[in-house]
Amino acid sequence: MLRLVVAALILTAVFGLLERRYRGRVPIAPEATDDPAARRRFGLRRDTRTDLIYWLFTPLVTRTISLVGLFLAIILLAAVKGVELDRESGLGPLLAGSPIVAQARWLQVIEVVLLIDFSAYWIHRAFHRGRLWRFHAVHHSPRRLTWLSSVRLHPVNDLLARIVQVVALLALGFDPTVLAGVVPFTGFYGLLLHARVPWEFGPLRYVIASPAFHRWHHSAEREAMDTNFAGLLPIWDLLFGTFHMPRGRLPTHLGVADEAVPEGFWAQLVWPIRRRAAHPPATASDAAAAVAG
Repeated sequence: MLRLVVAALILTAVFGLLERRYRGRVPIAPEATDDPAARRRFGLRRDTRTDLIYWLFTPLVTRTISLVGLFLAIILLAAVKGVELDRESGLGPLLAGSPIVAQARWLQVIEVVLLIDFSAYWIHRAFHRGRLWRFHAVHHSPRRLTWLSSVRLHPVNDLLARIVQVVALLALGFDPTVLAGVVPFTGFYGLLLHARVPWEFGPLRYVIASPAFHRWHHSAEREAMDTNFAGLLPIWDLLFGTFHMPRGRLPTHLGVADEAVPEGFWAQLVWPIRRRAAHPPATASDAAAAVAG
């Protein structure tokens, strides 16, 4: 627990100073600052309070739910492969005979990063459609995007995404310790992508995802709907026609276009499954089109 507290303090100092350095350089829509629903309490805006609750809930509750789901999914995978798992051998029987686990670790790291990012691209696209969009819309609800917003995830979103990715990589035969080593990097990079800074990374804008690249993904403006799904490598968006990053310009309006997602934490947890939310737009772009009329 002490390590988590220290890590949280370090992250707050680093990203707090970073966002303060670029204050005024990243546009914010007037409605995101003037909304009565954003009133302050305890010196904090409502959206900030919601994000802080997620910072407690996501690692303590959501991740626990995801770990239990992963445990059950791995047991199912072992049954399908006809192997038995026990405490002493761990996941070893799942990897037995795999040519991948015999590769050098540095090569596995490269392969895992590429496969995680490629699969995350398609999982992300899937969550922008149909019923899955309701759960992912919670992550898109902030109209003031900051590094704190990165962990605003519905448990169903986190659970399904992790099961698909981890089980697929284990089924292929990758060393689970390699997966565990990559996760902290992707987690930290996710914080940077959501930070309120105008970085585009210059000539590397097509090579590695930047905060500006991801801010366009969170845009509620119609031109950017359903774009920039990659979490690390924009090559996937370039290949599949979803890249959108105008030079020298950032979106002003962020959030969900139909403004249906409530701001409160508990309301966001139940909103995706409430009866009155039974017929949302099929995609984020459909929501924008509905608003545009």
